[in-house]
Amino acid sequence: MERWDPLDIQGSATSEIVAAARKREIRNILKSYVGFFDPFAELAQNALDAVDLRRRNLAESHYEAQIWIKIDLAKNTLSVTDNGIGFNSDQFRMFLSPSISFKNTGDTRGNKGVGATYLAYGFNFLQMGTKTPDFEKCSEIQKGREWVDDREASVARPMVQDSDPLHDAFEVIDRGSTFTLRFEGDVRPSSLSWIGASSADQWKVLLLLRTPLGQLFEDGNDNATKLHLEVLDKAGKQSALNEIDCKYILPHTVIKGNARIADIISEQNRLLSKGKDASKLPAKYKRLNGVYDFWDSEKLSNLRSDKSERDLIEKYWVEAYGYFCYSAPKVLDKYSDDVAKLRKGIRAIRGGLQLATNLMPQGELVMIPLTSNIGYQNQSHVIVHFRGAEPDLGRKGFQPELESLAKSIAVALVGRLKQWRHLLLTDRGSGGSHQEELQLDEWIEKQKDYERQNPIILQNDNFFVPVNEISISASPTSEQDVVALFNQLLAGGVIRGVKMMASSSHHQYDGLFRYHIRPPQSNHMYDATTNPLGIQDTPNKEGFLSKPYVLEFKHNFDALIADFENEEKHESAIDLAIAWEMGTRWKERYQCVSLLLPDNLHLRQFHGVTHELHDDNTGEKRMDVILLSSLVSYLNDADAEVLRQQGLYGEEK
Repeated sequence: MERWDPLDIQGSATSEIVAAARKREIRNILKSYVGFFDPFAELAQNALDAVDLRRRNLAESHYEAQIWIKIDLAKNTLSVTDNGIGFNSDQFRMFLSPSISFKNTGDTRGNKGVGATYLAYGFNFLQMGTKTPDFEKCSEIQKGREWVDDREASVARPMVQDSDPLHDAFEVIDRGSTFTLRFEGDVRPSSLSWIGASSADQWKVLLLLRTPLGQLFEDGNDNATKLHLEVLDKAGKQSALNEIDCKYILPHTVIKGNARIADIISEQNRLLSKGKDASKLPAKYKRLNGVYDFWDSEKLSNLRSDKSERDLIEKYWVEAYGYFCYSAPKVLDKYSDDVAKLRKGIRAIRGGLQLATNLMPQGELVMIPLTSNIGYQNQSHVIVHFRGAEPDLGRKGFQPELESLAKSIAVALVGRLKQWRHLLLTDRGSGGSHQEELQLDEWIEKQKDYERQNPIILQNDNFFVPVNEISISASPTSEQDVVALFNQLLAGGVIRGVKMMASSSHHQYDGLFRYHIRPPQSNHMYDATTNPLGIQDTPNKEGFLSKPYVLEFKHNFDALIADFENEEKHESAIDLAIAWEMGTRWKERYQCVSLLLPDNLHLRQFHGVTHELHDDNTGEKRMDVILLSSLVSYLNDADAEVLRQQGLYGEEK
């Protein structure tokens, strides 16, 4: 069995004086690595560099760059294997020595030679192996951290010795490298379970956001490295994901209901070119969760007046991305809690400035130093990316002038982004009528009292079982037919969450209802196949019961417009209209927004709503509509109905 001392790079016996000096050097290196994700980042960076070197140096026509990661929470181990360039014999022996690097500055993500030292001496177990056509070896080093922390000279200097590969992926690669860290003893992190992630889906989010695996600004590289991720929880249950694109998770790619500023401006220019009001944007650009955009070096340079900043932007080919949402808790935090499902306090995507270089994020988020509207810094996620900049040893920060430039850019971008906040989601208005306020409120209060005093409950597993068809045999020809069909759709679960309070008990309006979203959320969440009338987001995952709303039934919506004109009913009092046909008179006063169109899906706030009516002059929302003929057609043939809806209510070209 071969054994060697990584500190003895000259092949001669290392004196204790030299060893003590090396120990002090290593201690200084380790001081730069204090974050939970530092070992993940170092191993990921090495793997990415290795596959890039193979792709570039060997020029194999059929090569597919791949990385395998195994996280075992029960054994507290992290394994990373790549099918990259691998090591030759000399490189393998010298790899763990302080300040030895085989990477070329400018071609690789790391080049200081300290990462491997951190892996070997920052932990008490590291296995490393390599495989090439000319050389194959697997070795381990133990008690590296114990030796570094030992002040009494009681721990022997660790030696590298032969080992059997621990990561199964090493057996299937034709060439490349493997590393396994075991987190034992007084090391950081001491437990991989601390972060609260126990599945491959959760770890995927963390790795793509917090490590170099989240590649940035690759300009649509089709030959992206693929990640294979395996996670074993504390009970040994396995979850796995394969063929993951190694790309940073930009907020707009995982949070629904956003628009790119460049697209909004393009649409405004299109409207102006037709002599129309540029403020009357299509519905897909309204009530958004967020807006975003990208800035290249030229655009960033135009934002800065300081020559020294413009020179740095040109020198480092600075690029940026900015995302601005209407609410950090309701958008960014909700993604962490409900989609990534991380434990409370762990935020996958947060407001702040992320510095990046050489395609990868570096260090923790930095607060954006806004001097006014400081709340916006939590609603903004900005990435400033340098090419060729070198961060410090622990990848935590950059030269002061680069960090200052990044903050200056972030402040400017937030200023640009917030200009579009009028397009973002706002709370739904009351919709109440001033003219009828007292009378309508009195009716609502009476119904609320009656509801409390006379509840009706009917729960039985034998009732309301789906029979895959409705009992009405023909299309509605009257308002009463519409009422009957709507009630059947409610009972059959086609439309969900409408809880009727009263009907036909008011001299003006047809009824009162509440929106009731009751767990499980999946009953209300959109799925193109199983729940096509669902919503993309729920107001409260623990349940939601709205205030009372007013509804109206009509066979044809034209009849409701006639009621408005005759002042028999008032538009501002009605929250939901249910009709069989839309008619034609809506064009006289409304913009009709079809929520059956994919671009408008994010606007649907409650299950089953098919359309929204917006004031034709102001663009403000007036009421929800459930158009039953469209609903039925959509459920029978979604693709055909979407085309029909596009023709009726889509954007004018």
